[in-house]
Amino acid sequence: MSIFTQVQDIITEVLEIEPEEITMESYVMRDLPTESIDLMEYGVGFASKCGVSIHDDIIFLQSLRMHIAEAEEKGLDTIEHLCGIYPHLSSERLSEMLDTIEDGPVLQVRDIVAYIQHANSML
Repeated sequence: MSIFTQVQDIITEVLEIEPEEITMESYVMRDLPTESIDLMEYGVGFASKCGVSIHDDIIFLQSLRMHIAEAEEKGLDTIEHLCGIYPHLSSERLSEMLDTIEDGPVLQVRDIVAYIQHANSML
């Protein structure tokens, strides 16, 4: 079973929606009816089903805006700074996030999949 399918299964179970409603490009908070409390359930499910440690702040990008502000305050390259904090995300993906951050939460299903893939590679 692919990591995407595992992630999709957990999200569909928590939200009680059809799997077809979830794609790799789905925004977790913008496109899906995810509420903050659901993130906790996702984390438990991902840890259990995928066998990896889940760091909520990293996988769900909870402090992303704070890290962006920190880079700006310190005069750091924002993408480089974020790459150090979110090693599972490519600089291209982080750049996309910065371009769309004003539209709302930027976390996509593909970012969760990338986190789990990265965590598995560290085992």
